[in-house]
Amino acid sequence: MNEAARWTIKELAAAGHLEYGDGYRTNKSELGTEGLPILRVAEVMNGKITPAFTEFVRQDFRSAMRKKVSRSADIVLTTKGTVGRVAMIPDISPEFVYSPQVCFFRTLNEKVITTKYLYYWLRSDDFRHQSAGMKGQTDMADYLNLTDIGSLRVSTPPVDDQRGITEVLGALDAKISANELMLDTLNELRSAWYERVINSTNTDTSRRTLAQLVDGGFMALGDGYRTKQSEHGKPGIPILRVADVGRGIITPSFTHFVSNSYRSSMGPKVSQRGDVILTTKGTVGRVALIEASHPEFVYSPQVCYFRLANESPVSPLYLLHWFQGKEFWSQAGGLKGQTDMADYLSLRDIRSLQITIPSPPDLAEFDRICNPMQEQSEAGRRENDTLAALRDTLLPQLITGKIRVKDAERFVEDVA
Repeated sequence: MNEAARWTIKELAAAGHLEYGDGYRTNKSELGTEGLPILRVAEVMNGKITPAFTEFVRQDFRSAMRKKVSRSADIVLTTKGTVGRVAMIPDISPEFVYSPQVCFFRTLNEKVITTKYLYYWLRSDDFRHQSAGMKGQTDMADYLNLTDIGSLRVSTPPVDDQRGITEVLGALDAKISANELMLDTLNELRSAWYERVINSTNTDTSRRTLAQLVDGGFMALGDGYRTKQSEHGKPGIPILRVADVGRGIITPSFTHFVSNSYRSSMGPKVSQRGDVILTTKGTVGRVALIEASHPEFVYSPQVCYFRLANESPVSPLYLLHWFQGKEFWSQAGGLKGQTDMADYLSLRDIRSLQITIPSPPDLAEFDRICNPMQEQSEAGRRENDTLAALRDTLLPQLITGKIRVKDAERFVEDVA
C-alpha cells in the first residue's frame, strides 16, 4: 500500500472534499404529526438506522433546515450520550432531519476520499482513539462537538487502495446484511403465527393485566438499576441502555460497567437468559429477548425486564411478539406521551397493560412452530457477531497497511 496522506476533517472541508455538520435544533412550535421525521441518537445503530418515526418537523420549516436534511449515502455519527455509532443513509430511504446530537458527513470529491472509506474510518480504532480523549471532557454525558470533530485526523491512502479496503470489508457487511434480511423474515413469520393465535382467542374472556400475572407468581417485572458514578468500574457488568436495544436485537456498546463489588445491590436487575426487555423512556417500545450468547448485563433504569416463571400462561417468545403487536401499542400509545417531557412508560403504566392469554394448546402450537425459528435467528445473530468481529479485526490493519488487501481477501473468502 502506498503512503497515506493525513488530513483533518476541517482541512478536508476547507479544501472542498467533504461537508459535515450537526443536526437541526427544533423548536417545539415546529413539530407536527407530518413532515420530516427527526433522526435521533437512539435510532442510529452501528451499521444501520432503525427510525421510530415518532417526531416530525413540519414541511413549512424545510428551508430553515437547509443542509441538515438527509441525503442518500450521508454518513451519520452519534455525538452525544452514546458517542461513536456510525451508519450510512441507504439509497432507498425516507428523508430525515438530523437531531443536534447526530453529525452528518458528505464526501464531495471521491478522488481524495471515498464515501465508503470514510464510513469505515469512522468505525476504526484510529477514530476511537482520537475521539476517546475528547468525548469525556465535561462532567455531563459524553459529547463530541464540531470543533472536536474538525480536529480529527484521517489517513487517506490512494483511492485505489481505499476502494480495495472497502471491497474487502464490504463483502463481510454484505453477508451480515443478508443475514439481517433473513432475521427480519423470520421475525415476520413468527409475528404472523402470533396474530393467528391472538385472532383465534376470545379476547373478552382471556385478558389479564400484567399486574395479575405478577401477583399470581407467573411473572417478575421491574426497571433497571440506578447506578451511582462511584459504582462504575471494571471488572464489572456492562450497563444495557436504551440506545443498545434495537428492534429485536441488542448491540451493546460496553462503554460503562458497574463494578462487581456492587453485584449484590443489583439484585434481580442483572439479565438472565429468556428475559424479555422493553425500552420505556425516550424511544419507547423497543423490545428484545436475552439469548444464551449474550453476556450478563445490568439494566439501566429506562430498560424494563420481564421474567416469566415456568408455569406462566405465556412464553417469552409470545410476550416478545405481544410487545410488537397492536394490542400492546393500542394501550401503550396513549400512556407514553402523558407528560411534556420525553415519552415514558412508568411501572404503574406497564402493570396496568392487558394481555390476551392464549389457550394452552394454542400456546403450545405457537412455541412448537416459532421456537425453532427463534433458534435459527439466534444462530444467524451469532454468525453476524463472528463476521463483525473479523471485519473489525481487519479494519484497522487494512487502514494502517499492516495487512495487504490480497491477504485479507483470502480470510474473507473462507467465511463470506
